[in-house]
Amino acid sequence: MVITYHGEGSFRLQAGAAVVLVDPEHQRSFKGAHCIIATTRPAHVDPPAAGDDAPFWIDHQGEYDLGSVMVHGVTAEWDRDDEHTAYRVTMDDISIGLLGFLTADPEPAVRELLAGVDILIVPAGGKPFLTTAAAAKLARQLEPSIVIPSLTDPKPLVKELGNGGAPEERLTIKKKDLVSKAVRVVVLTS
Repeated sequence: MVITYHGEGSFRLQAGAAVVLVDPEHQRSFKGAHCIIATTRPAHVDPPAAGDDAPFWIDHQGEYDLGSVMVHGVTAEWDRDDEHTAYRVTMDDISIGLLGFLTADPEPAVRELLAGVDILIVPAGGKPFLTTAAAAKLARQLEPSIVIPSLTDPKPLVKELGNGGAPEERLTIKKKDLVSKAVRVVVLTS
């Protein structure tokens, strides 16, 4: 599996031919995608036009079986204008937890969904998103092998959790490389 960061909350997850885009910033990045996940509704970008080669669009809670990609989402936050959904994506036998643009401590349903994930992508660095302390607490509770900070300055989360290395362009990982209960922070650059 290869994970690349495209800035803000946007990531590309690839396992073999399966490509999942998370919160893409523009439609130009849709090419070659198998699935697009929007963690907020309304999304930051319009869904792709319908067609045979259009990627599958997910922007709401539910369970989605896309063959080599499994997605399960639950509502994480709801306010008058926006719905935030947390997702668990399983590809290549690796599970990734996506918290998107979460602004407050997640509900028990979100914690249950993300229990046992291998990789957790979490907003970190404070307002308006999850505080560094809350992101670190969640990572310690869920005990993923890898935590990837998104959205703001990752340095506070790296300092809080320790065990972080130099920033990388992409994360290339196999299931056998994941070490359970040894949380490692991986900072990706865009």
